[in-house]
Amino acid sequence: MLSTISPQYAQLLLQHQLASFEQLWNYQGDWFEPPNQERGGWSGVNYIELTDSHGNVHGFYLKRQQGHLRRTWRNPIAGEPTFVREFEMLQYLAQHQVATPEWVFFSRQQDKAILLTKALAGFLSAETWLKGVVYLSLRKKKMLISALATAVRQMHQAGVQHRSLYLKHLFVKENNESFAVAIIDFEKSRVTPWIAFLRLSDLITLNNRTPNLSRNQRLSFFKQYFEINALTPFFKKLCLYLHRQFIHQST
Repeated sequence: MLSTISPQYAQLLLQHQLASFEQLWNYQGDWFEPPNQERGGWSGVNYIELTDSHGNVHGFYLKRQQGHLRRTWRNPIAGEPTFVREFEMLQYLAQHQVATPEWVFFSRQQDKAILLTKALAGFLSAETWLKGVVYLSLRKKKMLISALATAVRQMHQAGVQHRSLYLKHLFVKENNESFAVAIIDFEKSRVTPWIAFLRLSDLITLNNRTPNLSRNQRLSFFKQYFEINALTPFFKKLCLYLHRQFIHQST
């Protein structure tokens, strides 16, 4: 059984008797979202708040799964829990200064796995921001779009293809005159030397799942993502292709 615990939170978990696989696996609490019963197994998420010895409250997301496996070069036949990939990606992206949830505890036992991460305090999904639940002026909406594009570009610059990039996987927090963006859910992601080509798949997926943006706002996103001020003939063709994919998906 593989278990890894963050030194920063080890004492806090010990204090609340949640520092082992068995203790976290047997945790009883309300589900943050209904357990997923697909693919011959199940997975579920709980939100946990723990108070430290100084009276400070810390929020965490406890993710547990059983039977959700993927074949890998390490386990080509039996496979391994998909949380293994997510845990490895959180470590990798942290090393590359890409904002993601902070991992706190990881453990696996045969076809079971546990991943505990620090909650993104004050963050809301980009889906919530762009649906108008939070009011944004046109200026701030442009700033938000720029921050989202920058975060996606930084992930791709680290060589990571998300492979399931929706607005609900981009979390946003407003900081005075700027926006911080963190990316979540890396169970399907991979590090690839072909990111220059495969990143288009992420961009198409995200573009297709963003109906609340105008054509000009989409153009603003792509110009920020590609770090260009004006569209060259190449980027005109590329942006037109991405826009056509959106139109095709919408019809």
